[in-house]
Amino acid sequence: KRESILQDAKALIDELQRSRRPETVNLPQRLSVSTLIALRSNPDELALNIRRPMPRHTDPYAKRGTEFHLWVERHFGAQTLFDEDLFDPMPPADVPLKELQERWLASKWAARNPISVEEGFETVIEGVVLRGRIDAIYRDGDIYEVVDWKTGRIKVGEDLAIASIQLAMYRLAYAKQHGIPIEQIRAAFHYVADNKTIYRENLSTEDEIAAIIGSVDLYTD
Repeated sequence: KRESILQDAKALIDELQRSRRPETVNLPQRLSVSTLIALRSNPDELALNIRRPMPRHTDPYAKRGTEFHLWVERHFGAQTLFDEDLFDPMPPADVPLKELQERWLASKWAARNPISVEEGFETVIEGVVLRGRIDAIYRDGDIYEVVDWKTGRIKVGEDLAIASIQLAMYRLAYAKQHGIPIEQIRAAFHYVADNKTIYRENLSTEDEIAAIIGSVDLYTD
């Protein structure tokens, strides 16, 4: 009798696990870079979000980040239409907008003139259109610097490695969009609250990004 009860319990647990496991879903043929990161970091959660989209709630930290990006854009006299979906979620940094602005103005980037601000792109990898918007591109001789402003806390370790897929995608897209050898493009996160710039080396190649798209239990239409 005890063996029968254990078998019944195991069957119930297996059924519960199957019910919680995301079904195979269609991967949209157009992805933002933040979705690409989610595909790498938590494909199961992404599958659930695709199957059952939930209403988006206003996040005060995301709103602050958007306001900061718009302010930097105006600082350089640029005007573009923002798509908030292109911003990556960041751990909140409890720093008021005005203080973020002051810290950014004290950074080395404020004194330099970018060659492009909020530059949008679309590029196709593994049959999927990846889209994004690069915060700023600077040039120093033959070297280009792709910079992404971060208004949250500094990421480290595996979190930083996963987030760096964003820089890899920006670097690759800018190289393809302008016909620039990718070796001439550096990429960095600038954490505004800490006035710290982190350059990332050995970023993912196009083949490695394609492998991320093709490695999970999702499929395109």
